[in-house]
Amino acid sequence: MYREEMAVAWEHEDGSFVSRVLLFIGRITLCGILGGCGTLGGQPPSSTPSSLKVVVGPVILEAPITKSTQIHSFEEDPSPGIEPVLLAQLKEEIQTEAQRLLAEHLARQSGLVVVPFDETRRLLADLGPLGLPLTDDQLKALGRQSGADVVVTALIHDYGIVRWQYWVTGWLLHVSVATTVVGAATAWNPVAIGAYLVVDATTDFPLWYGGASAFGWTFRPVRVHLDATQITNCQGLIWTDEELAIKVPGKTLAEYPPEDRGRKEIQLEANLNRTMADLAETTGRKLKLQHCEDDGKPKKISGFSILYLLDFLIPLPH
Repeated sequence: MYREEMAVAWEHEDGSFVSRVLLFIGRITLCGILGGCGTLGGQPPSSTPSSLKVVVGPVILEAPITKSTQIHSFEEDPSPGIEPVLLAQLKEEIQTEAQRLLAEHLARQSGLVVVPFDETRRLLADLGPLGLPLTDDQLKALGRQSGADVVVTALIHDYGIVRWQYWVTGWLLHVSVATTVVGAATAWNPVAIGAYLVVDATTDFPLWYGGASAFGWTFRPVRVHLDATQITNCQGLIWTDEELAIKVPGKTLAEYPPEDRGRKEIQLEANLNRTMADLAETTGRKLKLQHCEDDGKPKKISGFSILYLLDFLIPLPH
């Protein structure tokens, strides 16, 4: 499976930190070219094959979107008077669609029985206002009322563009390393280095920043974090995963009418669907009912996503 994507806390000074950052930049550049980044990790503890009942809770859009035009194409920009209402409506639609997509993709995974989307929406409406993260008590209530063993929730960290804290530092680190390589190979020829920087800027900015097209490729980053909380036997987080899609799949866009392929909402929907499919595939393989440990919490399933380094490099305020 393949996946994608940046910023560094400059106050760190030890060499091991720098090495981790450089390794991360190399990996993430390759991920950008291939199309995505995802989860690494060992196999979960073996257990007797049985169906695990899962309910998909809210998917919260926390990406810093300030204008509707960042995520939707319009013939004319909305007027300032309707912009706040329109933006709120678009965000709500994205969250609902993301929850539906995740539920549908999880339902296709072997060994999982997923509570139907419409039934889950009715249960969530009884727990409180829609579109808000669930508390621990609400997670437990959703699991009990739906009869699910595990409650899955998600956060959309990035949607349309990558946060500047990540892409600026990521691109600067990348170009610094690459320029050193080019300089060493060309005896620090200023013409060669300058030519490289021009080409790199035109090809890499869409990759690091997103929201652009280059050489027939379209970049609409979507980054989603998934949490799976066990309810049966003992309650606690047992699995987390994170996926990022940057380059919009050409085959997916080909399914839309030609006049719609350039629309932002279509391109973002394609990458959201792809991200949810990747999350569901990995989660379907990993998710198993865990035994309770001495502290009363379920044992966590081992796993690691290269994308966790995004928040490791620069934790963003909540």
